[in-house]
Amino acid sequence: MLRTALVTASLFAGTIAFSQDEVSDYRYSVGLEYQYIHTGEYVTDFGSLDLGETDTHALLISGAASLNKRWTIFGSIPYVRKRHRGPGVHNPNVDFVSFEPPDLRLIDDGKYHGDIQDATVGVRYQTGTGPLSISPFLTFGAPLSNYPTYGNAAVGKQVWELSPGVSLDFTPYFSDWTFQADISFVISEEVLDVDLDYWFWYASASYFLTPRFATRVFLVQRIAPNALSFPEDFPQGLDNEDFYQHDRTLKHEFLNGGIGFNYILNDRYTILANLYKTFEGDNIVEIEHAFTLGFNYAF
Repeated sequence: MLRTALVTASLFAGTIAFSQDEVSDYRYSVGLEYQYIHTGEYVTDFGSLDLGETDTHALLISGAASLNKRWTIFGSIPYVRKRHRGPGVHNPNVDFVSFEPPDLRLIDDGKYHGDIQDATVGVRYQTGTGPLSISPFLTFGAPLSNYPTYGNAAVGKQVWELSPGVSLDFTPYFSDWTFQADISFVISEEVLDVDLDYWFWYASASYFLTPRFATRVFLVQRIAPNALSFPEDFPQGLDNEDFYQHDRTLKHEFLNGGIGFNYILNDRYTILANLYKTFEGDNIVEIEHAFTLGFNYAF
C-alpha cells in the first residue's frame, strides 16, 4: 500500500524556467530533469506504519512549443526506476488464495524495477502580459507501458487522467518577487467503480537575488475526496480484487513542500533544482527527502 508522490508533469508546473524577457525570441524549449525520492513510513489518519522504504529514480524528458504569443503546447515522458526494501512486501503469488491475480509479477524483491511511466500532453493559453497573468490549461496523461501496479515498487497507477486548470503568475512592478500558483481538477479513470478524481495545486514565491538567479519556496498538495482509505474501506478483508487494486484506489493525499532555485546561464540555457519532503499525508508513504535537478534549452 505504498505510493510515492511522484510528480511527472514537468516536476512542478509553476517552476520558473525563464524570465519573460529572456525567451521572447524563442518558440521552443526542451528539458531534461532527474528526480530522486526516498520514502519512509506509511501515513494514515490513525497513525503511521513501518512498511519498508522505497527509493525512486526518475528521468523526465519534456518539451514545449509556442504557437504564438498566446498558445503553447507541451508534453513530457518519464522513465522511472523504483525499489522496495524492508517489511510490507507485496507478493501476488502468495498473498491470495480465493482470488487469482491477473498479474503475478513480483517487484518487491529489493531490486530496482524500471518502466516508461505515463506520457503527458497539454495546451496552455496566456491571457496577457503585465503584473498578473492568468493562463488556463488542459493536460491529458496516459500509461505508455504495461507496468505492474501491485507492489510497493510500482511506478504508477495505470490510469488515464484529464486535467483542466489555471495558472496564475504575479510579479509586482519594480519588484524582485514573483508569485505563482497552479490549480487543477484532475478527472481520473475509475478503478473498480471508485471515483479517483482529485484536486491538485501548487504555489510558490520566488525572489531574484540577481537578474539571473532566483530562489523559491513552494508547496504542492493533492486532495482526493472520494478515493478509499485503509482499512475502513476494505471490509471484505485482503483476499480479493479490492485489495489487489488498493494501490490504485487509495487516496494518496499529501502536502509536500520545499525550496529550490533557478539559474539562467544565458538566454537559451537554464538550470533548476528543488529539495522537498512531505509535511502531511493520508494513505501514502511520506517523502523523507527528495530532490530534482533539471536543465532547459530554448531555441
